[in-house]
Amino acid sequence: MSARKSERLVNLLIALLSTRRYLTKRELRETVEGYRASKSDAAFERQFERDKEELRNIGVSIETGSNDLFFEDEEGYRINRAEFELPPLTFTPEELSALGLAGQVWQDTVAADHTAQAFEALRAGGAAPDLTLVPSVRPRLAVAEPNFDVIYDAIFTRTEIQFGYGSKPRRLQPWQVLQRRGHWYVFGFDPDRDGDRFFKLARFTAPAEQVGKAGAYTVPEDAGERAKRLGPADSSTAVVGIRDGFAHDLPRAEAVDWDGLPDGFTAHRISLATEHAIVGEVAAAGPDMILLEPPELRAEVIERLQGVLA
Repeated sequence: MSARKSERLVNLLIALLSTRRYLTKRELRETVEGYRASKSDAAFERQFERDKEELRNIGVSIETGSNDLFFEDEEGYRINRAEFELPPLTFTPEELSALGLAGQVWQDTVAADHTAQAFEALRAGGAAPDLTLVPSVRPRLAVAEPNFDVIYDAIFTRTEIQFGYGSKPRRLQPWQVLQRRGHWYVFGFDPDRDGDRFFKLARFTAPAEQVGKAGAYTVPEDAGERAKRLGPADSSTAVVGIRDGFAHDLPRAEAVDWDGLPDGFTAHRISLATEHAIVGEVAAAGPDMILLEPPELRAEVIERLQGVLA
C-alpha cells in the first residue's frame, strides 16, 4: 500500500470517528486530505468506495444513515466509537514476557514491520512489554526467499497470488507461511485443483504476484490443523545406509529393512534438526554412509561430493 493511500485512509478513519452525526460524501470530500484533489465526481466516487471497502476488510464497521429522522436526507457515514475502540488491555507478566520475546524474532522482511506496528498498538493501549525484562537469549529468524514479502502481505489482506512452480503457472489463496526443516513453505487453497496445497518457496520458478481484490477469500478455522500434514517443525528425517561397524553419533538411528544395499551396510532411519544437517553428516562420512531417501537430499549429497572432487 502506498504512503499516499495509507495517509488518506487514516484521514478518512479520523473523520468518521470524530463525529456523532453522519457525514455526507460532499462533507468528506471537502474534509479529507486526498479527496480534494479528485479531478471529477466520478473519480472521487470510485476512490471513496474503494477506501470504504478497504476499511471494512480490516474490520472497521462503517454505519450509514441520515441525520433527519422524519425526512429522507442525503446518506451519510460514521463509525461508532464504542464498537471501534478496544477495551482496556491487560496481560499477565508471563504473557508480557512472551510478547516481548516474540517481538524480537523477526529481523527483516515485512514481518518485522508488522511486529513493530503491533508493539505500537500495544504501547498506545498501555500494555507494551518492557523489553529490558526480556531474557538476553533471543531468537532470530531471517528470511532470504525473495517471494516471502509478497506472500506474507497477501495472507494479511487475503489476496490470491499467482506464481510459477516447475514448468506450470499456479494460483493459490494463501493461508499461512511455515518453516519446516530449514525451508519456507506457503500453505493455502489451490482453486485449480480444488484442494489445499503446500508449495516450497525455494522451488518457485516465476515470482509471486498478488492478483484480484483484497478480502477475496476466507481462511478456514481448521487451517492450522491441516498444516500439520507438513510434518514437525523441529526435525527432518531420512533413510541412510551405514557401514557395519562405522562409529557414528547420529541420535535415534533406527534400523529398517531396505533392499539393494551393498554388502556390509544396514539401513537406518535418522532424524536431525534440518535437511542441511543430514546432508552434512552423510557427506562428511564419505564411503561409510549412503543417503537412500528422500531423493532430493540424495541429490544434494551427490552434488556436494562432486563439488569436493572438482
